[in-house]
Formats: sequence, C-alpha cells, structure tokens
Amino acid sequence: MARYEYKLVSEALTTGGTVTDNTHGAEYTTPFAERVCKELRVKMHPRDRASYWIYRDDCPYVLGWVAYGDYRDGGDGTPMYVVQARTIVNGKYAEYSNQYFMKMSTNFDVAVRNAKKFIRMMSPQELAGTRMRDASNAVDGVVDVAKNEFSEIRNKVIDVESSLYSSRTNEGSSLLNELRHLMNTNHEFIDTMFGENLATFFAKQEELVRLKNRTVPMWFVRVYDRMEQQVFDVIDIDKAESAYGAEISDDVKRYTADTLPEDIMQKLSVLNILQANDYVDDVGFSAGEGMFYVVR
Repeated sequence: MARYEYKLVSEALTTGGTVTDNTHGAEYTTPFAERVCKELRVKMHPRDRASYWIYRDDCPYVLGWVAYGDYRDGGDGTPMYVVQARTIVNGKYAEYSNQYFMKMSTNFDVAVRNAKKFIRMMSPQELAGTRMRDASNAVDGVVDVAKNEFSEIRNKVIDVESSLYSSRTNEGSSLLNELRHLMNTNHEFIDTMFGENLATFFAKQEELVRLKNRTVPMWFVRVYDRMEQQVFDVIDIDKAESAYGAEISDDVKRYTADTLPEDIMQKLSVLNILQANDYVDDVGFSAGEGMFYVVR
C-alpha cells in the first residue's frame, strides 16, 4: 500500500520557492491555484517555482498542491494542470512513484474538477492515524527500556552465556524459583551485593512482565480554535500499543475548555509543556501542531 507523505502547514509556510511572473508557466500555474482557492475556499502558498501548496487554517496538514508543467514519468514535455492529493489513486503509476497521488490534464476545467473532487478536508480519524505509528512506538519504547534494565541486572545475577536467555522474562525457571525462595526466607547470601542484585532482578522482571502484557488505550485529542473559542476533538483509540492493531473509533466527541473531562485536561496540561515527539508513560505522546495521544 502506498504511503502518503503528510506535510504540516507550519512547515509548508516556512519553506518553498517563489512563483513570479518570470517563472516559466506562471501565467498558467497562478490562475489555476487562484481558481482552486476560490472554488474550495482554501488558501495557497508557493511550494516551489512551479507549484502551490493548498491548505486551510483549520487543518494542521496541507490538503495537497497544484501545478502546471510536465510531471509525468518520461513525459514528452507537454505541460499539464496537475492536482496532487492524498485521496488520488493514479493506477497508471506504481504505488511508490510520486505520480501515484497526481491527476493531470491539459484542460483547465477538468483540472479544476479534479481539485474539487480530490482536495478534501481531513477527518478527525485521519488526523489520528497520521502519527499513530509514532505514538505506538513511543509506548513500545518503554518496554524496550524495561528489557534493557532487566537484561543488565540479569547478567549480574545469572553469570552464564547471556544468549541462552536473550530477552525472555524467564518465568517458570527452576533456578529463579529456588533463588526467590531463598530471598523470601531471608537467606544470608555469601555475597551481599548478589542478594541486592537478586532483589532488583525480580523487581525488574515483574515490571517487564507487566509492561509486555499491558494494553494501552488512548484518546486522540486535537486542539484548535473554532468560532473564537478553543475546541477539543476527542477520539477513542484501543490497543494503541500496537501500530498495526490500533483501533480508532468512528465516534468523535467535541468539547470546549469548560466541558472537557478533567482527566483529559490534566494530562493535556503535562503534554502541552513537552516538545513535539516526546512521550511520558501513562500520560501520552505529543505529536505537535495541537495533536496529542493521551493515555486513558
């Protein structure tokens, strides 16, 4: 399945070239972009010298871009009006090609119709899906830390070939059952440090088992301004610990600052002070641009 590369509006507005009257094809590109903006009530910003980003103020990602030129793979130089958007599937090209998400036509009116058909606002569910993999990886990173800590203390307690145990939690091990019994009966170990390491070992083992077996439900929360007040769109996500098994609800709940549930508000206050892409276990993941994955 082709993977579309989403572009943040904040990035698009700070990068790109300038379409000027001297730019080749500008006499076609600019009027085309202006017509698209008029028809769809969207905005435009130069993407490079030959194309414009199309965006809305109330969506964190650009909705696509339009251009005039020969964007075909192996084209003969014939310029065309181009619409690029995530909703386009151009079966003439392979899924990995840039043209897979493009519609091209030499006819101005057809190109405008393509823009009206394919350049669409993103749904809350689609927004939730854009960074779901990163949020899941952040959750899984906590398990990786626990694995590393467990492996480190395991090597201090079980001084044998470590590859025999890899990252297993060693549940049911006869050796560990005997050691646990000795520790619980206040056995006096010859090496006191070994006894301390053994206690740490079992604590890390229990924590790793807990983390590996847990499920992590989340809320996807998008915060934005609407009709001069702050609005919170909230979507339930089950099994957020799995990037491929995450279940994003179709139900969207919309709150204001006065109606947002207290538990969400408290965790958002923590996530708001984080940098984008930071994660705090049992609190959530900050995706930036007013998008948060909050642990339920």
